[in-house]
Amino acid sequence: MPRPSSTNIIPMGAITRVRRLFFQHLFVQHLFVVVTVLTCAAAPAFAREKALPKSKPAAAPPTAPAQLSPAAAASATERKHGPVVPMEEFAAESDPSTTSRVADSKPEEPSACYTRIADRIAVIQSLAELAGPGDCGATDVVKLEAVIMPDKSRVTLTPPATLRCTMAEVVATWVREDLTASVAALGSAIRNLDNYASYDCRGRNRIAGAKISEHGMANAIDVRGIHLANGKFAGFTDRNFAFDFRETVRKQTCARFTTVLGPGSDGHHETHIHVDLAERRGGYRLCQWNVLAAVDEVPLPRPRPQEAP
Repeated sequence: MPRPSSTNIIPMGAITRVRRLFFQHLFVQHLFVVVTVLTCAAAPAFAREKALPKSKPAAAPPTAPAQLSPAAAASATERKHGPVVPMEEFAAESDPSTTSRVADSKPEEPSACYTRIADRIAVIQSLAELAGPGDCGATDVVKLEAVIMPDKSRVTLTPPATLRCTMAEVVATWVREDLTASVAALGSAIRNLDNYASYDCRGRNRIAGAKISEHGMANAIDVRGIHLANGKFAGFTDRNFAFDFRETVRKQTCARFTTVLGPGSDGHHETHIHVDLAERRGGYRLCQWNVLAAVDEVPLPRPRPQEAP
């Protein structure tokens, strides 16, 4: 077997140096990794520690908070958080009716109509604005309790009527000027007006889905008749009461109001009359009231004899 050449043998010293360099390089790499990890982990804590405020010196005495006046406190709060808004304003935004309730609670100046008729031609009481449901409602609403006659006597309404002030004014004038003259022809005077219906939020003729009646806008009243000083009741639709009186009242009423409905109009006003101040195009007026004459009593047939076959 041939002997190995001396040129192919690596000296032991060279091997030892290579090993030393390898381990030194490996140690440096490991040390770099460890330092990097520790640095990253310590950075947030360092940042938090740096952001903390400096502690107050122990020797410093405690100071009491400065006392601010209410105006100054409100100003400081406004600078910090914005303008202070009362809770009532948030309530008003979420519930629109709050505004109207607050407004209704404030005293209002009497309307021109109220000033014109109160305690002069009528006994009235101012009421709050009517609103809803639906299209129902009215402003300047009053409760008409009585009409003041020229001689200062009073004609009461039973029950009192809830009406717009302008409608109450026309009703009072109707009683004072028209009905008084008609009743005088009968040799008596008016004591009471029989109010069948005034404000009522409903459709026409109480039909569901129909157009809102003028009653729903406090602009109408239904009347059955008037009680007289002599104790009689003059029913406007009573066929047995004086025909001439009822015909005169019909003419006066149709001249006073823009709508008059009675017997023969629509089948819903056979026992009373309806009057209102509805506005129509061209000033059109509606008067549908048939004054019916008395009907002669038809004699009943004679009783049948018991002995009849």
